[in-house]
This record gives sequence, C-alpha cells and structure tokens, in this order.
Amino acid sequence: MIVSEPAPPSLRGAGGTWRCLARRGMLHSECESFEQIRLAPGASWAHEPAHGTEAALYAVAGSASVEAGESAGRALDTGGALLVEARAAVRVTAGSEGLDLLAVRVLPADVASRLPVRVPELPTREQTPIFRPPTEDGR
Repeated sequence: MIVSEPAPPSLRGAGGTWRCLARRGMLHSECESFEQIRLAPGASWAHEPAHGTEAALYAVAGSASVEAGESAGRALDTGGALLVEARAAVRVTAGSEGLDLLAVRVLPADVASRLPVRVPELPTREQTPIFRPPTEDGR
C-alpha cells in the first residue's frame, strides 16, 4: 500500500472535497484505497456497482441520509459505520452540518480469493529493524 503525505485535498467541488490517504500499490493487495471525503450540507457521495469494490464508511463528524437501491433513507451519524457490498448502489447525502467520512475500499472476496498468496519479502541487505522477519531460532 502507498500512503500519501499530508497535502491539500485531491479534488474540490461545490459539494466538498476528496483525498486519497492510501492506495493499492500492487495487484496483490485486497485493499484498494483509504479515502477522506468531506461533503458540504446537502451534497452526495455515491458507491456504484461498477466500482467493483466493497466499502466500509465511518462518519467522523456530521450526519447523512443513506439510500441503498429502492430502500428509503436511513440515518448515518457521527461515530456510525456503514458496510457497502460490492454490487450495491448506495448514495450518502450530507445533513445540514455536512459530513466527514473515512472510506476503506477493498476487493470483494470472490476477487481477492483469486489473487496469489502474498508473503512480504525483502532482500537481507534492504531489511531494517522495522521489517526484519524472525529467523528459524525465533530471533
């Protein structure tokens, strides 16, 4: 995963801002991205089936109405979380005070299960105290 340095939001619009805090760095990662979304009052964010990812949304501040498919809106308030299936159409519309969201997008299990097994490896000369796998004797 590639983690972004603090920077101004990547996208600005009348409806708010979006910033990718971390993203998939290679195909062998189930996590697609970690995003910060700020919606102005009444602005919307949508998750479409075409995105091909599942999402976990966490409301950092504010409130919103959530519409999923044909179902009526339900509330999402500060501290609330919402799990969105890969093939779901969901629209989040910010309440009167706006909404700060954190979104983690991941590949659905049926896709992730087809990825090769990953074992982090670094050549010995590139290992640091932060990443140094234990030896056979446990040290």
